[in-house]
Formats: sequence, C-alpha cells, structure tokens
Amino acid sequence: MAELGNDLFDGLQIMSPEELNSAVKASEENDEGTGTTGGSEEPEFTLNPIETEKGEGAYENKTPEAKATEEKIDTSAAKSEAVYKALMKELVTAGILTASEVEQLDELPGTLDTIKDLMTKTVETNFKTKEENWKRSLPAEKKRFLEIEDAFDETDQAILMAQRLEFFENVNAEQIKTDVNLQKQIYFEQLKSKNFSDEDALEAIADAEAVNKLQDKAFKAIPELKAQANSVIDQGRVAKEAKTRAEQEAQTKMFDSLVSNIDSRDAFIDGLNLNKVAKDKLKQNIMTPVYKDPKTGSELNSLMYKQQRNPVEFEMLINYYDTIGLFNLDKEGKFKPDITKLKTVAKTAAINELDKVIAAEEQRGVGRNTSVETSQKTEGLLNMLESAFAKK
Repeated sequence: MAELGNDLFDGLQIMSPEELNSAVKASEENDEGTGTTGGSEEPEFTLNPIETEKGEGAYENKTPEAKATEEKIDTSAAKSEAVYKALMKELVTAGILTASEVEQLDELPGTLDTIKDLMTKTVETNFKTKEENWKRSLPAEKKRFLEIEDAFDETDQAILMAQRLEFFENVNAEQIKTDVNLQKQIYFEQLKSKNFSDEDALEAIADAEAVNKLQDKAFKAIPELKAQANSVIDQGRVAKEAKTRAEQEAQTKMFDSLVSNIDSRDAFIDGLNLNKVAKDKLKQNIMTPVYKDPKTGSELNSLMYKQQRNPVEFEMLINYYDTIGLFNLDKEGKFKPDITKLKTVAKTAAINELDKVIAAEEQRGVGRNTSVETSQKTEGLLNMLESAFAKK
C-alpha cells in the first residue's frame, strides 16, 4: 500500500499562481504552433491571491497562528473559571467560606472577585454571629444596657435605667407579698416619680402600712414605674437623635459659611491678595480628607491630621504664632494678622545678604571700606528702594 500511495502522487508538483499562469500560457502557445486550438482564442487565465478580510468577524480569513492563539486564550479562561469554581466549592464545604445558597454556587462567576466577595460576607456574618453569642452570654442587666445605651449621652444614666427596667420587668408577685421592705421601696419610687418630697413620701408609706394597703400600693406601682422607665428611654433616644441632627446641621451650616467666606475674601493678610487659584487650593485643603481614623471612622483633612499626629507641638506652634501677632483681633473681633515681625526677619536677612554682596564687590575694587560703611551703604540703598516703592 505504501508503494501504491507513492506511485499515486508521483509526478505531481505544487505550483504557485505565477508558475501556473506561465504553464497555461506555454501550453496555449504550443497548441497554436501545432494547430490544435480548434476554435476562437479563449481569454488568458490568471490567478490572483485574494486579500484577507480585516476586522472583527473575519475568523475564516485569520491565519492558523491567530486562530490557535484565540483558541488557547478561550481554553485558558475556561480552565481558570473551572479552577475558581472548584476552589469555591471546596472552601464552602470546609466551612471557610459561607454561601447563603450553596446550590447556587454553579451560577456564580468563577473569578477571584467572587471569592473576595464571599470572603467579605463570611467575615461580616461571623462577626455578627460572635457578637450575638457574646450578648446572649451577658447578664440580664448588661444586655439591657446594650439595648438602651444609644438613648443616653452619659453611660451612668444608661446603666441606672437598665437596672431599673430589668428590676421592674422581673420582680414577681411572691417576692412582693413576702417582703415588706420591697413593698415600701416600690411605693416610694412611685411617689418620688410624682414629685413627692422624701418626707411626704415616707408619711404616705406609713399611712398605707397602717391601713394594710401597702402591698396593694406596691402591686399597682409596678406597671406605672415600668412604663415610666420605658418612656424615659424613648424620650432620651428621641432627644439624642434630635441633638445629633442639630449638630450635623450646625456643622453643615458652619462649613457652608466657611466656603462662602473664602469666596468673598480678597485677602487674609494685607498685601497678600487671594486669586481664584489660591481660593480653590484653600477650599480643597479644607474639604479633601487625607486620613481616616480607624477607631472612630472619621475622616481628617490635612490640618486636622497634623494636629492629631502631634498635638503637643501643634499647640506650641499655634501659641507661638499668636505671640508674634498672626492671630491678632481688631475691635470687631475679626482676625487681623500682624506680620511685622516676619517682615523684620526678612528685611534683616536681606540686609545681611546684601552686605555680603557689596562686601564681595568692594573687595574686588581698589579701595577697602569698613563693615560699618558697608552697612550704611546697604541701609541707604534699602531706604532708597523703599522710598521709590512708596512713591509708586
């Protein structure tokens, strides 16, 4: 069979379009020379290479190398997705990841981002579960405190109300019947809630005990005292929420006023005018957070962050700036920064630098002057410059 196959293709030759055209033309010329054409001349047969189509959707015209590359990419992506999905299932089965609908894992995309999302949800779920377990393990009074803590600014007040509410909700009839002192305490609490003085309350307790009504008074006081405690908690929560809203509104108003004040200012320091670029940079410095406090979650701008980073030195600098006049106030209570001392320092530095220049120039000359003369010349030059600027 091998020999037959070789004989079958023996003599065949693969020709290019140019070679094929030449062969056909030579054949036609031979036919003309021998007189075997037998009819009208046929048009010359030519083969031209077809240009490959460009653009998307021309997969049939792509080179084998391009097709192989695309197929390799598709295969690699499919393998990666399969690996991620298998990893997700293993992590869920091992309890490392938590998926609310395990049977829907196959519908989730097999990507690293999916695993990250599942991780985040797992951490949040585990944290909430631990928090709930911790709360359940606490004594009743502490659990009650956590429930009403947000209603009060003062922790001590929240603890006291938690103790009162827990007592009124859990005291039973048998305890009240058998404990006269408990009866007196409950009735006393009710009288004090009605603005009785201590003396009047003790007198009312004695009268109730004398007519054997103290137990009834105590039983009737329990629901009222419990309702009063809940009312105090509700009122405290409403008041705290109103206070928080008022503080937020005040901060917003103060911020809007600050931005408006910046826009309306021509200068903060006389002689140093503010243009639009300077105003925008100032507002950006105020409004742009550069740090987030991990404990409170509050965002700090550049100045606030520097103050928090080194509060002692920040306080010293503020006081130093105040001593040199940068926080001076006018009669209307507006800040009027005085930079006279800074000008003096700058002028002194300029004089010293100019002294050096003039001294160096004079050393190059023929004569030598004393430093006193040099300083006098420098001072005269500065006076001349100041006079010139003053005239302008």
